[in-house]
Amino acid sequence: MSLIGVLSRDSLPGESTPALAGIGHAAHRAGSGLLLCADLDFVDTRDVALSGCVLLDRTADEQDLACLTDHAIPFVSIGRRDSTSRQIPYVDVDYAAGVRDLVARTAALGHQQVVYIGLPSGRASAERLHGFRAAAEACGVKGLHAPAVWLDQLVRIGVTAVIAEHPDDASALVRAARRRGMSVPGELSVLTLDVPETDLLGLTGLRVPRWETGRRAVYLLARLPQKRPHELIACEFVEGTTLSAPEGHRGNR
Repeated sequence: MSLIGVLSRDSLPGESTPALAGIGHAAHRAGSGLLLCADLDFVDTRDVALSGCVLLDRTADEQDLACLTDHAIPFVSIGRRDSTSRQIPYVDVDYAAGVRDLVARTAALGHQQVVYIGLPSGRASAERLHGFRAAAEACGVKGLHAPAVWLDQLVRIGVTAVIAEHPDDASALVRAARRRGMSVPGELSVLTLDVPETDLLGLTGLRVPRWETGRRAVYLLARLPQKRPHELIACEFVEGTTLSAPEGHRGNR
């Protein structure tokens, strides 16, 4: 039986857990064993022979990549990675297309000002923000960016729709607006780029296919090498209950 390594330095369950489940599912179907490791030191001992490796988190560095390359171990990254010395095969989520879809939906309902809430903290975050700005321009709406949730400012400038990168920000904004007596989504529509599986507020937005990224990473690993070892996976739109047309009679509060 072949053995697939999964390089992950996550010490607590989190976003990587569904991806790891997808990796395990695909590996089992392919008849491969799975080895979860926090480093690659054992590779030099020759005690364990890997047929391939999936890079599950963002901490893999040039030294890790060099180790895999030196030992002729093919690898695939979940998420795009920058490298100055090599092309890295990857499976990633098409966040840019997902953001464009959300902006288009809000614009089609009549929203004229949309605020994107999130603090870019990496390549994926930067791509989401860039996609938002491009989509807002294409849809003819005023696209604004704020690094954090500030309900008072949103109300003051007359914003009727918000897209939050993180679900915690979206949930906090919905709760704050409702405590103030605002109707959500009537007076304020709130969307998120990452609707949780266990969402109690009925958020509208995107669901990130993390399980699918793990599954596809194993299948891509089996097909290496190839000319275009990259794959983007579409997000699922979750209709939820926090998006509607803006109320035409909204007043200042």
